[in-house]
Amino acid sequence: MAQKRKRNPNPVKGFFSGLLAGGVTLLAYSLLFPFHRWHHYLIGGALALLIGRVAQIMFSGLDTSGKARSVDDLPVTGDTAVDQLVARGQEMLKTIRQEDEMIPDPVLSEKIVQLDRIATRIFQAVIDQPEKAPQIRRFMDYYLPTTLKMLTGYRKLQQSGVSGQNASSTKERITSAMDVVLGAFSKQLETLYQNDMLDISTDIDVLEAMLKQDSLLKSDFDINPAANGQGAAQAQQKKEG
Repeated sequence: MAQKRKRNPNPVKGFFSGLLAGGVTLLAYSLLFPFHRWHHYLIGGALALLIGRVAQIMFSGLDTSGKARSVDDLPVTGDTAVDQLVARGQEMLKTIRQEDEMIPDPVLSEKIVQLDRIATRIFQAVIDQPEKAPQIRRFMDYYLPTTLKMLTGYRKLQQSGVSGQNASSTKERITSAMDVVLGAFSKQLETLYQNDMLDISTDIDVLEAMLKQDSLLKSDFDINPAANGQGAAQAQQKKEG
């Protein structure tokens, strides 16, 4: 078996991503709307906190560059059905890692490592909020076991020593299919956090409405960097015209 490259864990967490996003947001706001009055600091700070929180949620969930927690270290929820679901997923991921150890292809191996990280975060999301368990039913009943079956087939084909065109074509298809699987797993993870991001978006809308009601925000101002950037561009065009 080919020697596999050791992968060093990345210590950067979602917290630092949120901190960076918040800082960039505050800087962008200050460039568009210089801090001349106290409420500018209030609006800029609130916007930076909210955007930072969105980034923290996104990157702590979707980041695949760092080392995810091992599924063996995931805590239990106290909900028997959810704990059994997670335990079944742990067993499948454990078997996938075992298959990875017997697959010498470094390209496919790297994709398996990424898959392991994303799947672990999917289970962590369910552990944090057990009510999300029904959302991963198809993931558990089809996507994950089918991926395991596919990788087991690759390993058996590799160990068989068959080197014909059909064997090579099959292994290439499996390697390519892993990109589709990774995309599907990432989408599944994003879906689990969709309601959290919607709640944050709602908080932003409520904050904007309250600030406008208290005359702390211009009526034509929208707490949306993209919208404000577009508005500034339109204003500049009118000025030049």
